[in-house]
Amino acid sequence: MGRRLRGRFQSGTCGLRRSARGAESLCSQARSVVPLKQLIEAQARWARRRWPGHTGARAPSLEANLLVRLSRNVRCQFERGSGGELGSATKPGKMASLRSSSALSYNVFAPWIGRDLEPLGRALGIELADQTLEFERQFPHGLTSTPPNIDVALDNQQPRPLAIECKFTEPYGTKRAHPPLHDKYFEDRRHRWTDVGLPKCQTLARRLGRGVTFHRLGAGQLLKHLLGLAWTTRKSPRLLYLFYDSGCAEADEHDRELARFQGLLDPNIDFRILSYQRLFSDLRSGSEPMRGYHSYLQRRYLNSRDDG
Repeated sequence: MGRRLRGRFQSGTCGLRRSARGAESLCSQARSVVPLKQLIEAQARWARRRWPGHTGARAPSLEANLLVRLSRNVRCQFERGSGGELGSATKPGKMASLRSSSALSYNVFAPWIGRDLEPLGRALGIELADQTLEFERQFPHGLTSTPPNIDVALDNQQPRPLAIECKFTEPYGTKRAHPPLHDKYFEDRRHRWTDVGLPKCQTLARRLGRGVTFHRLGAGQLLKHLLGLAWTTRKSPRLLYLFYDSGCAEADEHDRELARFQGLLDPNIDFRILSYQRLFSDLRSGSEPMRGYHSYLQRRYLNSRDDG
């Protein structure tokens, strides 16, 4: 079995390589084996501690599931997105789910809005050039259809913004092979990825689901993000894949698919891989954006084996 993607990896001519910094002690518990059922149960335990007597898979309200309240600006960002995260008067939003990856990414990143992002950038392993942070940003990809939503975008005023795709429980559980990309990406014999300087991505897009398969990694979604970033900026894209490492056999499969995906990308793409556990560990070495930030993340997302 290949090396696990536990720390920080990045693309380069030498393939995958781990950052020189070792793992922090905080990660030792989070890296224990936590299957999907246990991940979900851990969120339920956290909810019962926070709201005694609570039952169900959702928080009592959307706001209750979030560490900080939605500002008017951030609410507008989610409303402009097409993910249905906030819901409507007749349909609850996805973000109210205890296992919501959107709620997880919001709870990690939203407290930094309006504050110095240098500690956050350092924990991400990236030197940020500006102080912008947006949710659900869409990068047009040259088609008439709605482009996919980027969970978090940093350096939004720069020629090469940083897009972050965030995952919580999505890679785990029983999975079928992801289907091929929609035919609209190849209409009129267009080579959309090649046209923006990503010929290897074009080859992968063509073969996806037809000879190259992924079960736990949403490779098609990542290819769409790369297309949007390259088409909008006309620069080589920067994309960070941030995921929750469950440490189980399914996580091993997910790791291998990530490594295989990265090896099929164009070398000019800055594609990085980071676990939430590693991010949490590195964040703890710096200042908090608000009081209680570190303890909230620790208690909610890292105490997955007991009631801690």
